[in-house]
Amino acid sequence: MTAPQTQMTTKQSTPLVLLAHGSKYAQWRAPFEQLADDLRKDVGTDNVLLCYMESASPTLLDTVRGLAAAGVTRCRVLPLFMAQGAHFNTDIPGQLEEIKRQFPAFEVTLLPVIGQHPQFLTLMRQLTKEAVNA
Repeated sequence: MTAPQTQMTTKQSTPLVLLAHGSKYAQWRAPFEQLADDLRKDVGTDNVLLCYMESASPTLLDTVRGLAAAGVTRCRVLPLFMAQGAHFNTDIPGQLEEIKRQFPAFEVTLLPVIGQHPQFLTLMRQLTKEAVNA
């Protein structure tokens, strides 16, 4: 389902890295893999990568390692979380420190969690209203 990530970047672009929580269960990972595949098709670029916090691979560090090896010097990370919790406030900053230690010239821009985006909140409100009225 997911395209090989080693062939996805060019030095001139800024890849978007989707960061999901992770699970050892393939059925849990499937919607995130589908999202990444669909985004690659929708935006006409191969510069959409998917990684996981835990329990699945690749990790954020693995992904940055591959980007750096391909000559890429920066990326943007979009956490696919509902809210800013321990992963966002503690774990991701720790991973970013390790990335900076291993790849001092690599620039990572951490975006806000997707679940707190106004459009996402509007969609959740709409879907919950439909569930209440069902």
